[in-house]
Amino acid sequence: MDPANGRWEPSGGIQGMPSPPGPPFPRHPFVGPVDSVPELLWREIDNLVPPSLSILLPALNEENGVAAVMKRIPRSILKRNGLSYCVYLLDGQSTDQTRAVATKFGAEVFVQTGRGKGSAFREFVPKIKEDFTVLLDSDGTYPPEAIPELVEALGDESPVVLGSRLRGSIGEGAMSGPNYVGNLLLSRFASVLFATPISDVCSGMWAFVSDSLKSLGLTANGFDLEADIFAECALRHIPILEVPIRYDRRIGEPKLRLKEGFRIALALLKKRLRSSPVPTVEKRAVLGRWFRPAREPV
Repeated sequence: MDPANGRWEPSGGIQGMPSPPGPPFPRHPFVGPVDSVPELLWREIDNLVPPSLSILLPALNEENGVAAVMKRIPRSILKRNGLSYCVYLLDGQSTDQTRAVATKFGAEVFVQTGRGKGSAFREFVPKIKEDFTVLLDSDGTYPPEAIPELVEALGDESPVVLGSRLRGSIGEGAMSGPNYVGNLLLSRFASVLFATPISDVCSGMWAFVSDSLKSLGLTANGFDLEADIFAECALRHIPILEVPIRYDRRIGEPKLRLKEGFRIALALLKKRLRSSPVPTVEKRAVLGRWFRPAREPV
């Protein structure tokens, strides 16, 4: 100790630490109210956390289709785009090897407690933790390769993206003539009923901002799920962006029958009648919009 100033001084060859060059270290940015954190800093923090994606595959005895879909998921493109992702099989209590196949290819299996595609989807949606969600059928008809394109199209102005078969291309033998006409009529019926244009209301490929998906009051239990999604978006004025996709022949035996089309139409009508009426002006406007070409993502 230096008796002159009453402080400890370094002895021998030990020298005191020099002061750091430049200004003192800044105060930790999170000290103080959260509102005081600059917006630019929040953006930088968001950039450090990669966006996440959940890919949902509803399935019931689709072991061959699930295998084909899992193989075609463009993992390298998703990773290159900075997306962390997880594939979830929404299993409708399959009795074949569907679950085993999905697990083999890295999917997490969720076995629904109820019955029906819509019921499985509604049961799983509250469990979603990822930022974005893609729904596609597991029968090989929809292109997993289009997942990056649909996710890239998501944004504040397009929180829901639809993969449209009727604006895209249909492989040989993938859709019969009566099925094509039925899908077209259902889509036009839905467009007029909800004063919201849609080209392919029964498409089994959708992408969502997950928070928007969770805000929907879905009620569908079966194959009317996609129509229910459209109806909820229309009623809540959530815009749907359409992206043309290719539709291929189904792997395995078809499960949809003609009567499902009538059930879907009835479900749409019930949803419309239970909601507030659509203004006449909107009904007239939709007639001039439903034939327009699909909007392409910017």
